[in-house]
Amino acid sequence: MCRGADGSSSQQAPELPEEVTAWLEADQTRRWAGQIETGQELFAEGSCQNCHGEGGAGGRFGPDLTDAEWVQSDGSLVNIRETIMWGVRRRDFADPDRRFQMNPAGAMNLDRAQLNALTAYVWSLSNGDFLQR
Repeated sequence: MCRGADGSSSQQAPELPEEVTAWLEADQTRRWAGQIETGQELFAEGSCQNCHGEGGAGGRFGPDLTDAEWVQSDGSLVNIRETIMWGVRRRDFADPDRRFQMNPAGAMNLDRAQLNALTAYVWSLSNGDFLQR
């Protein structure tokens, strides 16, 4: 622990060896890929695909999630998660021709990990397969 001139203490994070840093980065990438995979399963097995179409490419009742145009959020992870969590009431639709509201969590009973996984998958639809870069 280091003490500053004013007597306060501050801790500096130890500098990790490159081997450890590389391992941690690879682990985070694997965890993110796992979240996307889990989210993809939830999307296909739950109600999401019914409205947004296979792979989120757009359906009769929900907009395309694979393009860069977001109609109910700004496309950020935080806003996508909020949209999934709270749903979209019909009166709040950007497109007045949409007839059916989006129920919170797509009417699925999602726990926090599942909500995060579904968010990661939906985000990945419009952000490309960055894991292959």
